[in-house]
Amino acid sequence: MKKSTQDEAVGRRFKITIPYGMKYNKTWLMNSILSHCCVPFTPIDFHYIKNRAQFFVQDASTASALKDVNCKICDEENQKISIFVNPCTEPNTLQNKFTPEKMEKLMLTMNKRYDVSQQALDLQKLRFDPDLMEHDIDMILNRRQCMFATLQIIERNFPELLSLNLCNNKLYWLDGLSDIVEKAPQVKILNLSKNELRTSKELVKLKGMKLEELWLEGNPLCSDFPEQSAYVSLSSP
Repeated sequence: MKKSTQDEAVGRRFKITIPYGMKYNKTWLMNSILSHCCVPFTPIDFHYIKNRAQFFVQDASTASALKDVNCKICDEENQKISIFVNPCTEPNTLQNKFTPEKMEKLMLTMNKRYDVSQQALDLQKLRFDPDLMEHDIDMILNRRQCMFATLQIIERNFPELLSLNLCNNKLYWLDGLSDIVEKAPQVKILNLSKNELRTSKELVKLKGMKLEELWLEGNPLCSDFPEQSAYVSLSSP
């Protein structure tokens, strides 16, 4: 019985929620919170979900300090930012982490898809890559742990990446891709064509990327744009 209680404590986390946090840039938001928090901490699994920003912390002292930050930060419109803290169990996205062996297989697969001369990485239809399927690695990029593993490999192995192709991956949200600003800051071309993105609000999660081309052809959100030329690609002048 005692062991069970200890195991439960080990898996315990605190969920930090910022209502309407999706409208804020991750770097600005986290720097603001860290500067107001009396306890230094590293956020776990920062992501956007619906219109909220969310992350986790591991200990009660950090959680208590974050409660004191509630309504202490103001945005550009002088609106106070709410921060809610709630205890929770180990988040699903942090369970079933990729083993070193699976990370190695994924890295080798991505290496084969990397064009050094163009500094371009082609990850279209990644889930159906024969090498991954052979090793029972189910790369569903809508799962944050899958996208996180992918971005980790990009950060470590392709730091000069300029072009990323994620078309045909059945992406219906971009929560896991919000870390790309930090993991792959050089990316100028992002291809999200032929996915399942249904609303242009998902694109807010790419805020901070210095894109020159964003390809969206074949997504349901294209109906938000009055002319085809506006959504086939969004390019900077």
